[in-house]
Amino acid sequence: MNPMMMGNMKEMIEKMMNSEMCKEMAPKMMPEMMPKALDKFLLEIPEDKREEFIKNIVDIIVSKNNDYEIYSKYKGDFNASISVKGLKLNSKGGRGATKDVISPMDLFLSGLCGCIAIAVGRTLSENNIDAADVTVKVSSIEKSFEKGCIEKISLDIIVNVDNKDNINEEELKELVLNGSKKCLINNSLKCEVEKNIIIK
Repeated sequence: MNPMMMGNMKEMIEKMMNSEMCKEMAPKMMPEMMPKALDKFLLEIPEDKREEFIKNIVDIIVSKNNDYEIYSKYKGDFNASISVKGLKLNSKGGRGATKDVISPMDLFLSGLCGCIAIAVGRTLSENNIDAADVTVKVSSIEKSFEKGCIEKISLDIIVNVDNKDNINEEELKELVLNGSKKCLINNSLKCEVEKNIIIK
């Protein structure tokens, strides 16, 4: 489809969305049609735009909801429904966890990564270091169902820095490590948290 046709179709859809008919029909059709459209076309969206699209959907859901509580309900076996400020998730945990469903462990680890990323990013900013990107990834996790605990979490803290040649890499790694210690989640854990700092 050429750009002109695409532009005309976009304009037509936007006009339709503002119509009284759409206001009446959309709430009835969206619960059935939106999941089908996402299932069929989500992976057809270019990766960079898909990431922003998903984040925008989540932001809209949270901003339009007055439920600011965080809670979960048991749904039998290893299943639970989770609510995070109005965002509803199906979850499977423990020995029933699967890769295609978000688990409570996934939420915990993503929260840890997010907390450390913010702590490191703020620390670099406060020290006038321009970091183009700070990414925190879980590289491995050691857990014991027998002991009933997480024994070790290994993280990669990846920092892309502008003007890398003008910065002492070892001093920067120490600064990143100290910044990561400002994360309340990290400081509340009893298990070992190993941090591999990578400067790019």
